[in-house]
Formats: sequence, structure tokens, C-alpha cells
Amino acid sequence: MTNKKKTSYSNSLISPIYQTATYYFQDTAKIIKQHEQEIKLGRYGRYDNPSWLEVEEKVAALDKMENALIFPSGMSAITTSLLTFLGQDDKLLYTGLTYRNIRKLCMEMLSKIGITAVPLYQSDTKQFEDQFKAHYSEDVRLVFIEMPSNPHLYLVDIAMIKEQLRDDTLLIVDSTLSTPINLQQVDFGADLIIHSATKYMAGHGDILAGTVSGSADLIEQIRNYRNVTGAIVDPNTAFFLNRGMKTLPLRMNHLNEVGLKLAGYLEAHDKVRQVYYTALPSHPHHALAKKYLTDHGGVVSFELEAGEKETTLFVDALQIPFMGTNFGLADSMI
Repeated sequence: MTNKKKTSYSNSLISPIYQTATYYFQDTAKIIKQHEQEIKLGRYGRYDNPSWLEVEEKVAALDKMENALIFPSGMSAITTSLLTFLGQDDKLLYTGLTYRNIRKLCMEMLSKIGITAVPLYQSDTKQFEDQFKAHYSEDVRLVFIEMPSNPHLYLVDIAMIKEQLRDDTLLIVDSTLSTPINLQQVDFGADLIIHSATKYMAGHGDILAGTVSGSADLIEQIRNYRNVTGAIVDPNTAFFLNRGMKTLPLRMNHLNEVGLKLAGYLEAHDKVRQVYYTALPSHPHHALAKKYLTDHGGVVSFELEAGEKETTLFVDALQIPFMGTNFGLADSMI
């Protein structure tokens, strides 16, 4: 037997981890009020958890949006958002030079449910704009942009794109490589902003998470989809993401500084063919970076004046960075 009149203290500076999937109601009247949204209480573990809600409020504030949702990965946030707003015979335009699993989702998976995905290649700004004008038609429901792109840090003129979109076309921007510290996508017309919170947002390399933020109406539609598919995080992940975001501005300021120094060093080296870092005038989208970015992050991509064998020897000889798949954490990665 347990006492239904539970009590707790709430003056802890750090919010507790709500390790629960089950909520209870004192009486039927409370259930009715909860369903009619007159009171905020937990309903079931797939629908809400206090540990999520605090994180979602903070993400929305960072992105200057009305609301936000947390997901178990960045790809989960992207997939759920696209499936919420796209249906059979709809068309999606997306930046073609982007993270490979975004390309795989668009080209191999969405086609199975009758969605046409058209890549627009953004390395050349004029070519990208021409492709957009050629492919933007009445059946385009959504434009998806990764900005900056992974790994070349390509940019697009999203304000120009937004000006040409009809009211029934959504603009979704994956801002993982900039974070809200270096780029406020909402200022340039983004309807939804997505982050792979695994990277800069969490910042410690110990969790997988993703977020999407936007207007209350759009987020509620995505929430309804998430409620059905169950694409949710566990409370511990939410707790660690919440912790990581507390130091996001400090970490980004440091990574911005270190990234610029590394990019400058590499560009001056005679064994380096090309450096991709938007702060450098040599980056093909440096002019766009001046328009959109307040700073440039801790990811630096570069090409060596070397073949495959020599490049392998170079990477294997490095002593500081770890060879692996991640960025934005306290350890250097290559």
C-alpha cells in the first residue's frame, strides 16, 4: 500500500530526474481537466515527462521560438518533422551537399511513401538559386536546408529563399553546426529549427539527442506525430542535455576562437590544399557568412596535398585528436 497524498520538496537548485513512465490522478475530475488542458499533469510516459519539458523550454528560448520538442537523435527530429508535414505526391527540396544520412532519408526512404525529394546543390550559390527557381513548383510543401552544411560548411541565402516561398511551404533549417549562439535562424525566416543536440548543444559526447523548435501550432502537430511513433528520449538523456546547455555559450565562444586559429594555421601550411571554414575569405561562402553568422564554430574541414596513402599515414600519426564520429565535445575529433 502507498499513500496517494504524495508530497515532495521542490527547492532543489538542480531539477531531479523524473525516472517514470506512469502518472496518477487524484480523481476523475483531474483527468478531465488534464485532457481539456486546463491543468498540466503527466499522462503517460510516451507523451510527456517533466525532465523533457524543462529542456524543451530552454531550447525554444535559445532559438527564439514559441515551443520545442526533444527527440532521441537529430535524425529522429528530422524524420519526424518531415513525416508530419509531407504526404503522398508532395515534393521536398533539400540541400544536396549535406550529412549523408539526410541524403539517404530523402533519396531512399521518403520515395517509398510517394514523396519526391529533389536535391539542390549549394556549393555554387548561383547554381543553387537557379536550381531552386527551376524546381519550386505548386507541389513543393517543404524546403529543408542544412546550414552550415556537414562537412564543407556551405551556406545558402535563406532570407532570399524565404521571400520566394508561398505561405503553404515550410522552411526547415538544420542548424546543428552553428547553434543558436552563432546563428539565429528565426531572424531570417525559418519556420522550424532542428539541432542534433548530440553535438554542440550537449557538448560532452555522452548522449544522443535531437531537438526541433518552432511556433506552438507547428510543434503541436509534430508532438502528435511523436506521441504515436514513440520517438522519445529517456529522462536521464534529458537531464544530461539540460546540464550541457548551461555551458553552451561558454563552450561555443572557446570553440569559435580555437576553430579560427586552427583554420588559419592549416591554410598557411604548404601541405594543405584547401581549408573549409567560413571565417576565412577563401571559403566560397565567406560573403554569406558575413550576412548570417556571428561566429564560425569548432569544425574545420580541410584537404591535404596528398593521396590516399599519405593522408592515411597523416591521420594515423596524429597524437591529440581521436578518430571517430562526433564533434562539439570537449575532446578533439578527426
